[in-house]
Amino acid sequence: MAPLDPIEPFPWFLQKHLDLQNPEVPANTVISATEWSEHWRPLLAEILERFQKKRPHRFMVGIAGPPGVGKTIFAEQLNWLVFKGVIGRDARSMALPMDGFHFPQDLLKATTKKLPDGTEIHLSSLKGAPETFDVPAFRHAMQELIGRPEVVSWPGYSRFHHDVQPGKYRVHESTNLVFVEGNYVLLDRGLWQGIPRMFDLKIYIQGPAMKVLSNLMERHIKGGKSVEEAKLWVKKIDLVNTRIVESTKASADVIIEKNHDDDIVSVTWREAQ
Repeated sequence: MAPLDPIEPFPWFLQKHLDLQNPEVPANTVISATEWSEHWRPLLAEILERFQKKRPHRFMVGIAGPPGVGKTIFAEQLNWLVFKGVIGRDARSMALPMDGFHFPQDLLKATTKKLPDGTEIHLSSLKGAPETFDVPAFRHAMQELIGRPEVVSWPGYSRFHHDVQPGKYRVHESTNLVFVEGNYVLLDRGLWQGIPRMFDLKIYIQGPAMKVLSNLMERHIKGGKSVEEAKLWVKKIDLVNTRIVESTKASADVIIEKNHDDDIVSVTWREAQ
């Protein structure tokens, strides 16, 4: 593993609430001293070492995991830590969501898919499935990030309005570390083939099934669904997508396990360091 010396052993923010500056991410994120010393510090030391080896090129990190496992929170935590100088003053990062590459809601409502039983449904009823994403646009944006032009425009996604937000993020040339999080960033078949190879580091997050289900229910209810509507969506959409995402875990460089409190409890590297 990478040497720990460059990473502060007892940073000032331990046991304090991290202000992640993202209205769709819980603001009460806390890193304990134990979680820091056992998991965060070694992880950041490894990221720092790989980041330095990649320079002067942009270091690309892909973060995958099932719906509701906490990918966005994790990416925002990493981005916040970089902003605070934890891995050095030379790192300039951004956290970007893959969800911005959903097809617009109007297009999903106007497009149908025929099911095996012959019935047709609107793609809006399958939102979150691989076919509801504009994969060519995502691939093009990834290629732009790697090329590191002066500015890359990147779309966001609103869980409140249930639609994409074109051009929400602007990634400037000075950004040399990018965290891209999403269900399918490690999916390597069909239209998605080759996407995982665009990342220098591939991270997979997993957590307790009941906690993930609770997160999904809370997300859908906050988004305007009734309890019954949320249960049905989780069963018919989220759990189906989860099985697809879980099939990509083997391609990750590192697997991060979270507990019921969203704390990291293990970090397992797929290769000897």
